[in-house]
Amino acid sequence: MAHLHVTKNPTQPSSSVSHSLHSQKPKKQALTTAMVSQYGIKYAVHIITNHFGPLVAKVCDCLLKKGPLPLREIVRYTELSETLVRNCLLVLIQHNCLQPFLLEEEGGFGEVNKVSSLYMVLFDNVLHRVRFSKFMAIVSQEFNKLCVDLIETLLQHGRLSSEQIFDGFRDSTEGSSSGGMEALQENIHKLVMARYVERCPISEPFLALPSEEEAAPARRRGAKSAKVFLEPETLEQRVLAAAVPPEGMRFSFELNPEIGADREKAENSSTGDKRKHDALESGTDGGFVDKQVVLWRVNCEEFTRRLRHKICIEIVRTRLDDEAATVFTAMLNASRSEEKKIKTASSVPLSENSIYAEVIKSEKGRNMTLDYVISVLVGLSSSPPFVRVVDNSYSIDYKHIIEVAQTDEVESIVYKKYGKDAYRMFRLLSKTGRFLETDKVISLN
Repeated sequence: MAHLHVTKNPTQPSSSVSHSLHSQKPKKQALTTAMVSQYGIKYAVHIITNHFGPLVAKVCDCLLKKGPLPLREIVRYTELSETLVRNCLLVLIQHNCLQPFLLEEEGGFGEVNKVSSLYMVLFDNVLHRVRFSKFMAIVSQEFNKLCVDLIETLLQHGRLSSEQIFDGFRDSTEGSSSGGMEALQENIHKLVMARYVERCPISEPFLALPSEEEAAPARRRGAKSAKVFLEPETLEQRVLAAAVPPEGMRFSFELNPEIGADREKAENSSTGDKRKHDALESGTDGGFVDKQVVLWRVNCEEFTRRLRHKICIEIVRTRLDDEAATVFTAMLNASRSEEKKIKTASSVPLSENSIYAEVIKSEKGRNMTLDYVISVLVGLSSSPPFVRVVDNSYSIDYKHIIEVAQTDEVESIVYKKYGKDAYRMFRLLSKTGRFLETDKVISLN
């Protein structure tokens, strides 16, 4: 693998991280994100400690326990110097574990609204760090070694510009020639098109005060559900939604035929680029810098989705058979473009014809008739129902499949730790889903 030459230390302010680190006044009320258990916080801090040391972990621990805070409050709670806190924040941002954002707040009586600059730890992204080896295994199964090296480079360095990636591979065997640089671009393009690599989110999204309509509780549509309210979005969900680039930009990578064509010219201009870079830094006052730089990172969402799909397929294969797994895989592929969130409860409804059209794209599915596929769908919708049927349309029940997987895992632990009798008792109580008298448990067991 190529050795990456990064001119800037991620612990120092650089043009690759555009955000404001100005001190802000303390907030009047605490801001909470998604609920994280104390065990979850300890585990996340443990990961950060192993990867970045105790100082960065101390800042992470503070934000996980206190919620989003301005720089001034982080300094106060951690009792670290402002400079050290700034650098710790930059490390977390560089490695996609922290999201800065601007929050509009109501001013006092007769005062204008205030805007605070806050920092929020991305808990899920911290946990993703222990899955990096699985991410690379997925890429190695689908792409060549150069793609694996590219993913490894991005995982190691967090976020990089195209130029930094090219510089890192320029001295390697694959990237030493003009043709090698073209191959490098093509492989980056493949990873972006597969959604394994994405453009980094907006450095500091702005959250305005919600309007009266937005502040009112949202209701589910439908005649019979007028009294059913939607769960409000957490602050983290709002921030991430505001930060994500438009779909067309997020997964858009333009091939540049001039890359690598004149390497000597690029090397001669490096001195001038460095001076320009330094001028950009010196001309700022802790605010936004070099906004034109496009940064790329690994899309952990897509890898998590692929891992989730893989687990679901294996559960269907184990509980049913290979044919059911083939049809189920086709449903996953057919509904992939409409799957916007990882933690969705079910897929979009699919017709029998659309499922069959996807089934026959695979080698294993080409010998299946439409009637046979429909019979397999009937089996998938039987107990336990991995697929739901509504008006001759079929949707994958992700929620139930994950519950089955979790139950199987717990039952396996009970069996290994406490033996067959305890396993049978636990399985009985799990299936009934209610309290049972001791005598009845003994008799049924």
